[in-house]
Amino acid sequence: MNVNYLAATMILALTGAFLPVINRIFRISGIQGALISSVGYVISLFLVFISNKGRTILDNFFTTDSVSILIGSLILVSSWMVMLVVYWITEKDKFVNELISALMISTAGALLLVSADNFVSLIVSMELMTMPTYLMVLFVFNDKSFEAGVKYFFNGALAVGFMLFGISLLYGLTGSFEFSSLVRNLFSDPLVALAAVFIFAGFGFKITAFPFHFWGPDVYDGTCPGVAALLTGISKSAAFIGLMRVIYEALPVISNNFSLILAIIAAITMTVGNLLALAQKRVSRILAYSSVAHAGYTLVAFAALSVPMSITGILYHSVAYVFMKTAAFLCFAVFLFIWGAKTMDDYKGLGKREPLFGALFLIFLFSLAGVPPMAGFISKVFVFTAAVKSGMLWLALIGLLNSAFSVAYYIWIAKQMYLEEPTIEKPRNVSPNKNLILIPLAVMAVFLIVLGIWINPVVNASSLYITRIGF
Repeated sequence: MNVNYLAATMILALTGAFLPVINRIFRISGIQGALISSVGYVISLFLVFISNKGRTILDNFFTTDSVSILIGSLILVSSWMVMLVVYWITEKDKFVNELISALMISTAGALLLVSADNFVSLIVSMELMTMPTYLMVLFVFNDKSFEAGVKYFFNGALAVGFMLFGISLLYGLTGSFEFSSLVRNLFSDPLVALAAVFIFAGFGFKITAFPFHFWGPDVYDGTCPGVAALLTGISKSAAFIGLMRVIYEALPVISNNFSLILAIIAAITMTVGNLLALAQKRVSRILAYSSVAHAGYTLVAFAALSVPMSITGILYHSVAYVFMKTAAFLCFAVFLFIWGAKTMDDYKGLGKREPLFGALFLIFLFSLAGVPPMAGFISKVFVFTAAVKSGMLWLALIGLLNSAFSVAYYIWIAKQMYLEEPTIEKPRNVSPNKNLILIPLAVMAVFLIVLGIWINPVVNASSLYITRIGF
């Protein structure tokens, strides 16, 4: 049994759980809370990094392989950066430590989800990741936040219901929840296909794939931007990896039947996401609908599941996505906090008034658009190449057209920031420590640039995983 990975999740969750208690006893400041939380992140990151590959945890409930270690490490880094930005923005809020506590516990669930090797551990991990976010969505304490929280709760419950029904069908057929046992005992059967449909529907809600995407933009727009960063970046990337494990490790028997269905869903998802993003006036909703489009790009790789490169595409896009979408929402959070900027009109001239934050925001937007040499460009290369290799040139062309189309609204944001005159006269909040928050955003920008040039870590992790599952 490999205890390092499990210990990392426990330390992170316990640090988060005890943070409000420590605050209640000692009345710690925001900086002290950030330092305590950072200690938990650093220890957890170290333990994940030194975890032994190829080991199972708790009798095949979890596994530590190249994918879980890579994605787990990057999820921790991304969540750590979110924590630092959220602390800076909400330092004066009396519930900030409770918010960070929920963030850390949810991240622990994401760590377990990307290493799940069993349907029981998959569901438990997903709920551990999701349950704290129900409270986080309500953090703003207004009618819009309450509406978002209610939508998120009921859609989350519906997603779990779909997944549990599908899993129960598989258990009835095989008598096992383990991925390795399912792949040996499952055969082509209508019940297997039905189970796969319900399981994918559950994941479809989590990743905001069409037609399960409708709740996402309302929730992302209605909650605190820091919470939206967690939901759109970290949680969705973990869900992508969870879905990858289910399809490639537990249900490869469905690959021939579901490839075309996934391709159609991918094409509709990215097209709907991009079209609706272009019609928005609020920056948060533009970013929200672009996250729907990116779910479609990832599903392109899933549709190409007959070729090994599809795994590389899924993994690379998940790696890039966890940074670029999380960081984009964090930049939006900073502009909202300092200038009260919400709409496209509010963003006029912000690039001139905040040149450093503006430059970082452009890096994240360009990565989302797939501009080289960003990680978002490389991830799309792998995704669309996988589609071509699997014989779906039409899907790759639709993906390329959508990617080119998405540039329009990213350029629109850049135009407002740099080519228009400011409409907001003075900042809403002035902080002497404003430039400190550049550090976590710069860290994420560096990751995106480095991973756009140095592809070996992700490609090697993908190759090891492909070998492990015998693809």
